[in-house]
Amino acid sequence: MNLLINADIGEGIGDDEGLMPLIQACNIACGGHAGNIQEIQKTIALAKRYGVHIGAHPSYPDRDYFGRRSLNIKASQLYQSLNDQIQLLQDQLAGEYLHHIKPHGALYHDCVNLKSTAQIFLEVVEKTCPDTIILTAPKSELGAMAKKRGYKVWKEAFLDRAYTATGQLLSRSKKGAVLSTPEAIKKRILDLTQKGGVYSNDGQWIPLVADTYCVHGDHPNATDLLKKALDEIK
Repeated sequence: MNLLINADIGEGIGDDEGLMPLIQACNIACGGHAGNIQEIQKTIALAKRYGVHIGAHPSYPDRDYFGRRSLNIKASQLYQSLNDQIQLLQDQLAGEYLHHIKPHGALYHDCVNLKSTAQIFLEVVEKTCPDTIILTAPKSELGAMAKKRGYKVWKEAFLDRAYTATGQLLSRSKKGAVLSTPEAIKKRILDLTQKGGVYSNDGQWIPLVADTYCVHGDHPNATDLLKKALDEIK
C-alpha cells in the first residue's frame, strides 16, 4: 500500500525517533506552541536519517495552551509570529529545501474556515517559503486561496482523530476524540484508501479523499498504534 503519512513532531514529547521510520513527511514545531532550536535540530537530523520530507508546523504563539485555542491578536502580530517561527526552522536547515508547511492546532482550523486568517498565512508563506507544498483540510479556505495563487496543495485526512457528521474533527474534550487502538487506526486507513471516506463518531459516512494522512506525535502510544496497524495491513 502506497501511503503518504505525515506526523506533527518536534514538540519535545512523544516518541519522535520511533515514529520517524513509519512516516514519509514530518511537520516540525517551530516554537509557537512547542519546540525550540535544540528540538528542531534533533528532529531535522532524524528526518534526514530516514529520508523523511521536512516541513514547518507554525501555530498561534500560545505555548500555555499548546496552540489549541484561537488567539484574538492583530494581523500584524500573527504575521510576525509566523514569520519568526518559519525563519527559526529555516535557519536550522541552513539553506536546505523546506518541503511543505502546515499550520498547527487552532491556526489550522482557522485557516480552514476564515479567509482573513488564511490570507495572513499565505502572505507569510509567499515571503518566507514560496516554493513549499501547503497541507490543509479538503474544502478549506487556505486550500482554495493557495491553489488560485499557484501553490501545490495536499489535502489531508487524520488517522488518529474522530470526525463529526459535518466533516470536522471531534473536539478533544469529547469522549472518543482520539482513536486509541491499532484496530481503529487500521480501519481508518482502509476506509480512506479503499472506500474514499471515513465514518463519523455517530456512524455516518463522510466522503473524504486525501493526498496525505496525519498522525499526531503527542498522542499516547502513537508509534506503537501506527506500527501495529501498518503491520496488520501488510
